[in-house]
Amino acid sequence: MERETIRLTRKMLSEEDGGGRVLAPRLGTGGPFSGIFLWDTAFTVLWAKYYVHDLPVENSLDNLYRLQDEDGFIHREYTADGLPVWPQKHPISFAPPVLSWAELDLFEVTRDKERLERIYPHLVSHHRFCVEQFRRDDGLFIGDPWGTGMDNLPRWPQDYKGEDDCQTVKPDEVHPTVRDWFMGTVYGSIRGGWNEQGRYIDMSAQMALDALCLSAIAQLLDRQDDAAYYLLERSAISDVINERCWSDSLKFYCDLGYGTPIPRRHIGAYWTLIAGIVPPERLDPFLAHLENPNRFDRPVPVPCLSADDRNYEGDGGYWLGASWPPTTYMVLRGLQEVGARDLARRLAKKYVDAIGLALVATGTLWENMSAEAPVAGRPAFRDYCGWAGLGPVAIQREFLGGKKE
Repeated sequence: MERETIRLTRKMLSEEDGGGRVLAPRLGTGGPFSGIFLWDTAFTVLWAKYYVHDLPVENSLDNLYRLQDEDGFIHREYTADGLPVWPQKHPISFAPPVLSWAELDLFEVTRDKERLERIYPHLVSHHRFCVEQFRRDDGLFIGDPWGTGMDNLPRWPQDYKGEDDCQTVKPDEVHPTVRDWFMGTVYGSIRGGWNEQGRYIDMSAQMALDALCLSAIAQLLDRQDDAAYYLLERSAISDVINERCWSDSLKFYCDLGYGTPIPRRHIGAYWTLIAGIVPPERLDPFLAHLENPNRFDRPVPVPCLSADDRNYEGDGGYWLGASWPPTTYMVLRGLQEVGARDLARRLAKKYVDAIGLALVATGTLWENMSAEAPVAGRPAFRDYCGWAGLGPVAIQREFLGGKKE
């Protein structure tokens, strides 16, 4: 499978226009997308790091730093020629802040400390902007369904009908390439307005992870004051997550709506594992959901929404039940961090076996998978290298003992 992944990736690169529309030749998102997406780029790096000498991994990251605003912000999405798609200060532009994680993983392969020195200021200024713009007085972070990357995952209480106390994206603030889609899909919808009312467990945990990674990078660069500062910040975010987002009845970390936990189990909660947030006494009941076949232990792990949720769609429904490469990989890395290696290996094998069957049947890798059978989710784009390389390359190597040809 790894050989086929690289073949598909090189085919995708050969079909690009030679890098003329972007700042440097880069790995693409996959499927039909030609733009530059922050979290797609980071997750692509997390497998393509094993081919750093053959694939433009560093270019893909450096393009984002070249496009960075003067105040430090790196937008979630840019057009192929480097223009922001969404308004800067709306959470629809606030992507999962995972560049520092990708850079640390890349460093583990390259040992390039000069690169860390060069990119560290970019990571720090982006992190600072996100803290100042999207953190609220209670210490948690707001978000946006599209901003999180989990586009149609419901983030609001089940009985929420829409309110007026939300931030509104004006149509003229959106890049023309997506304006018609935005007007027909997002504008005026609940999904387009649930931001100030809520607190996002995934974005809050991701900011804690970002602080943890910045601390690790600062340590490598012998910036001890910075390292200590970011550890304290990560601890502060962790404390408020544990105080406010844990539901003792659900044994799960939840989004908040108007300050109250929203009783829904979704994959975003498991960012707390890799961020080191979960205290020992909560770990076993929290992990038990991943071993429950009525929730997350489906035939193809790990669905983005618990299978006992009333919004769950067995064939995928995009982020209503599909198994996605980036979030599945995130869960596995989190399990590794907390020492649950046997569970990580079991889930990894089920996932890799499923994408292998789909590859044999269709000849390609898919953006997401159905959680109920080894077939592409509905909908899902094909030729997704892209983050779909995580399964046959990173997960196979890191959890199952090596390459699988």
